[in-house]
Amino acid sequence: MYILIVIALILFVVFLINTSLLDGFRTKRGRTLEFFISIISTFIGFFFALSLNTILSDINQKKNLVKLLDATNLSLENSEMKTQGMYLNPAKKGVDVVEIIQYSPVEIPKLYTNLETNSLVSDYFLSNAFQAYILCNDNLQTFVKGANAANASAEKKTKILEKYLAYLSLAKQVNSLEIKRLNGDISESDENQELQKLTKQIMNNQ
Repeated sequence: MYILIVIALILFVVFLINTSLLDGFRTKRGRTLEFFISIISTFIGFFFALSLNTILSDINQKKNLVKLLDATNLSLENSEMKTQGMYLNPAKKGVDVVEIIQYSPVEIPKLYTNLETNSLVSDYFLSNAFQAYILCNDNLQTFVKGANAANASAEKKTKILEKYLAYLSLAKQVNSLEIKRLNGDISESDENQELQKLTKQIMNNQ
């Protein structure tokens, strides 16, 4: 927006300097014209500075979002390891998973759930990526509630935990696609294609 204003003002100044329509005015009111051009030049500098500041701010915001998504993926990986190591592996060996969950309930990483209300996410996430995130987050919360339910059997809890583990992986993949796009490694159209595939997986794994 600001760049367009700067370009328009520059073109206007060039017109004022070179147009033959103002030859008479230049002769009679040369200083007035020079003063007017100097004012416009000041505005050009002002809008150029605003434009540069906006661009730099946008770059920094995207970098901050990438850092946040990297940290979120690490927390999702930790949850994957915890789910596999603390719940599923012992369950396969005959340990009562109900008792394990009773002492150590299943939890979704707070970094992941907080993405929903993060301003960087709302500003820079693709709409398809945010939709995939909401689907993952809603299902993860449902699985956590089911796994922690007091009246669920060990077999049911194990099945829920397996789905929970699969969704943690899908959540990471959505974040990773956003990271790649924000870093300029893939285009928006390529990401949307991959997101459509992931969304189908998310819907099919419910």
